[in-house]
Amino acid sequence: MATYDMTSSDTAGVGANVLAVPTVVGNSVRTIEAILDIDAMVTAGYSGADGDIFQLLEIPAESVMLAGGAEIMKSFTGSCTCNIDFGGGDDIVDGAALDAAAGTYLVKGSNGEANIVNTGAASTYAAESLALVGTADTIDVTIAGAAAATGRLRVYAVVVDVSAAQTEAAVAARDLA
Repeated sequence: MATYDMTSSDTAGVGANVLAVPTVVGNSVRTIEAILDIDAMVTAGYSGADGDIFQLLEIPAESVMLAGGAEIMKSFTGSCTCNIDFGGGDDIVDGAALDAAAGTYLVKGSNGEANIVNTGAASTYAAESLALVGTADTIDVTIAGAAAATGRLRVYAVVVDVSAAQTEAAVAARDLA
């Protein structure tokens, strides 16, 4: 089992087109996404193993994650499933089959909460560990089962930047007169 940093172009098979890109810039709500491209990684020499973890989306510090999920862009070969969460867990997507048709959005599974905004009933996003990202962290995809030789997965997150939008003035203008 290995961990691959999919936010670094130093990882075999990762190019500029697969790194997470914000769709809106600024202190606002935005969607970020990245593509896990097994085809490109295999071409670059990747040979997968059960339990590989791909650190795919980098969530900035001082952010609140509202929702997240994934879409299969190309069906994966092999009998494999995935979990998606911070720290290689399964709170966003849990045990989703990756051999579904292209265009399929992964569902939450038994433990996950894909595309859920807190409904007040023990939501994953009510947990401090997911709701507020105090320091930069990655959303990881863990692939279990047979090693995939092909497949593409788009992972996305809706994130709110809650960092200070401006710096407090040390002195008010009235005090300078």
